[in-house]
Amino acid sequence: MKKITRYIFGQLLFAVLAVTIVLTCIVWLVQMLRYIDLIASKGIPLLLFLEMVGYLLPNIFVIIIPIAILISVLFIYNKLIADHELVVMQGAGMGYWQLAKPTIIISLIFTFFLYFITIYFLPFSFRKHRDIALALRQESLMSLLSVGQFNTFKNYTVYVHHQDAQGNFQGILLYNASQKDKPVLFMAEKGILFDKGTEGAHLLLINGNRQEQEATTGKPSILYFDQYVIETKEKASESGKTERFLKAHERNMEDLLNPKEPVSADMRSAFLSAAHQRLSAPLYALAFGLVGVCAMILGHFSRKKRTGKILMACAIATFVEVGVMVSLHTSVHVDLMIALSYGLILVPIVICLLLLSPWVDGLTDLFRGGRRR
Repeated sequence: MKKITRYIFGQLLFAVLAVTIVLTCIVWLVQMLRYIDLIASKGIPLLLFLEMVGYLLPNIFVIIIPIAILISVLFIYNKLIADHELVVMQGAGMGYWQLAKPTIIISLIFTFFLYFITIYFLPFSFRKHRDIALALRQESLMSLLSVGQFNTFKNYTVYVHHQDAQGNFQGILLYNASQKDKPVLFMAEKGILFDKGTEGAHLLLINGNRQEQEATTGKPSILYFDQYVIETKEKASESGKTERFLKAHERNMEDLLNPKEPVSADMRSAFLSAAHQRLSAPLYALAFGLVGVCAMILGHFSRKKRTGKILMACAIATFVEVGVMVSLHTSVHVDLMIALSYGLILVPIVICLLLLSPWVDGLTDLFRGGRRR
């Protein structure tokens, strides 16, 4: 029996790894397309770009692996049924628990692996990804411009008509909304970008005007200039001592459950939901594996019913994941919704384990034997 368990386990492991690699590559490439403009037209170094999108992989694994387990379990057990191998195994005396044992083992292995990612590595990867993204954006506003279209960067909106052979901008329109009660509009014939080291990049506007609206009278005020310098790099803090505020997905479990700095009630609820989302996400691997194997091995191995069983397993998995996602993102009755989210995952796990247990299997055999008599 151990050889049969290893045989099914080997097929499942290969299928899970193959599906995980394929789906991860697809999702990762789609994510890369969101940032490909940074390297195509912004001049971002290739290695820095790959490092930034590489930090997205842990989160992709958390999403993909449970789905890969469900697909692999349905595919492998459907193949075993089609080749009549599962019928032979049952004829040799293997019960539901023994047939499902390889799925339970592989689901538990990946569940613990996902817990390692979500608890220890996921916040680190999110933090590093955002650090690089913010560094690229804060490096220079004008270095991230696309000629011929409007570009928005925090409180700035910039339009550049074209760029000459020397790299200088021609025909600049810049809207500065850093002061909400007093926005400023710049128009200039020419703009030259130059770097001042640690002070960041500066933009020299030539032959233009500065327009703003007076707060008291509401009348426009226009200042014409020959030269005007704009600091395009925002200063994060005095001497960089103040650290930026970390979002929920960037914090470790201790910071989510017990924030060191004072936060609002809504923010605390968001932190609590993020913590429980990180704790519940790995359980998808176990739940999806059990749902898939129960759908395939319980009952009769009818060719007509197999398609319906596969669709039913997919529907249950979708319902569980969507239900948990909605529950954990609901800001009303947070404690109740967190309990509901765990219930949506744990109830299918408990039901499947009961259906696969030797006790239920023996009771089913006794019932069938009574009917034959």
